Amino acid sequence: MTRSVSQLVAKQPNIGKLIRALWQELNMSKEKFAAGFSVTFLIINPWEMEM
Repeated sequence: MTRSVSQLVAKQPNIGKLIRALWQELNMSKEKFAAGFSVTFLIINPWEMEM
């Protein structure tokens, strides 16, 4: 059975919300969280805006 792309996308978690929740739950600044992945917070910002 084939699923349409819209059905698959609808079941995906909202990555932006997950990222924000994770750095907040870890009690980290966005800058420190980003540094843990060897990126700057300017890279993390667009990911969060996907919310």
